[in-house]
Amino acid sequence: MGFKIKSQEKIDLNKVKLDVEISNNFLKKNIGKAYKEISSKANIPGFRKGKIPYQIIDANFGRDYVLNEAASLSISELYPDIISESKLDPIDYPKIKITRLEEESPLGFEIEVELEPEIDLPQYRGIKVTGFSTEVSDEELERQIDNIRNSFATLEPVLTDRGVLKGDYVTLDFTGEIDGKEFEGGSAEDYLLEVGSNTLFPEFEDSLIGMKTGDSKTVTLTLPDNIGNRELSGKQATFKIFIKEIKRKVLPELDEGFLKDLGDFKDADDFKSYVKGKIIEQKEDFRRTKIIEEVFEHIMNNMKTDVPEIMITRRMKQLSDEIDENLKNQKITREDYLKMINITESQFDEEIRKRAEKEIKEYLIFKALEKAEKKRIEPSEEEIKKEKDNIISSYDKEEDIKKIEEFFESADGKEMLVGDIRRRKIIDLLIDSANVVEEVKDKDINSNSSEEKDKKEIYTPDNDVTQNKSQSKKLWTHGS
Repeated sequence: MGFKIKSQEKIDLNKVKLDVEISNNFLKKNIGKAYKEISSKANIPGFRKGKIPYQIIDANFGRDYVLNEAASLSISELYPDIISESKLDPIDYPKIKITRLEEESPLGFEIEVELEPEIDLPQYRGIKVTGFSTEVSDEELERQIDNIRNSFATLEPVLTDRGVLKGDYVTLDFTGEIDGKEFEGGSAEDYLLEVGSNTLFPEFEDSLIGMKTGDSKTVTLTLPDNIGNRELSGKQATFKIFIKEIKRKVLPELDEGFLKDLGDFKDADDFKSYVKGKIIEQKEDFRRTKIIEEVFEHIMNNMKTDVPEIMITRRMKQLSDEIDENLKNQKITREDYLKMINITESQFDEEIRKRAEKEIKEYLIFKALEKAEKKRIEPSEEEIKKEKDNIISSYDKEEDIKKIEEFFESADGKEMLVGDIRRRKIIDLLIDSANVVEEVKDKDINSNSSEEKDKKEIYTPDNDVTQNKSQSKKLWTHGS
């Protein structure tokens, strides 16, 4: 093995010191490597790099310098094995202090490492939380049915001599000018617009109401602050508009032909019952999500342990790199992205920091809960097998099934299965033990209020929520 851990002691809340000894034979092996590395880099007059004799190196650098280089090589080579042997999981680079360096003796040194903090959990059972209703009103169900019908709607020309109404689709040409000159993005031909959708400026769209096919109009308005080109915000713009065609949206009836396209439904009532069941599933999922969010928020607000800065900065870099990679794939620069979401670089960094700190706290809380509730959450062999079979059953191709089966036979695969079951049991435990106060007013799954923005997209026939149940947010883990 080449080394021996003589002692291991906790020197601070999250710091451990190892007293380590590397065998003299291993050190001597690296003395030769040290000479070769010095020889390949040193600039000594009269000698080519890589061809410098050992005696010349000793004369120019000293034997102690060579020994220190050999010690550095030895420690670097064995450090991963030393940490593995110690069963520690450092979060930062180690501090190394050499305590003995002699040519004919073992190399002695100390390693000081910082570890993940252990969370001092506050009371986490019986937390008062809001229980969002899972009931579905008739009005809400009808809105969902209309949403589905909308996704299959057709556009039909308005044949009567009526003007544009809100909700109509119009094909138009328009030319925008500021101070008599056209500006970028202010003109278009054969532009299809849903009137009232706020795709363009609200004043612009409102001005179309009442116009008829073949009508022209000139409209002057003040460009809003949230316009893409900020240099144009607040300026007066004049638009010349010409209406080419007006169409209205026609929703399909819930008849036999339409229902056949959606699935195997006996009649409209059968379809409505199916949709209602899907909405209830989403509401139940949302209810669980909000309960666990409130419980975790309580724990985070009351935990006394600070998150090490190094963990935050490293996670921030990971998140920032992930965003940059996604932007690169979409061929969008960071600068353009910040303009699109209307925030500064410092605001972006602050948001990344908040997210990183929250994710690390969640991770540390889960670890602490796993330790505190170990007896309750440890999965049985039967539960592990069921978890594995459920995942495998979602694959169709034989080659994919074989790969996932092989993965589950590995240590990492088994650890993943066990970890997922433990976390799910922790969530169930926290929800079951929570003091749930039922909300007074039913929440509509289509509500636009800020507290509802976390909800998943509403069910449609081509977006079955049952397919997304396994796609919940993945817990960040240290080292991932």
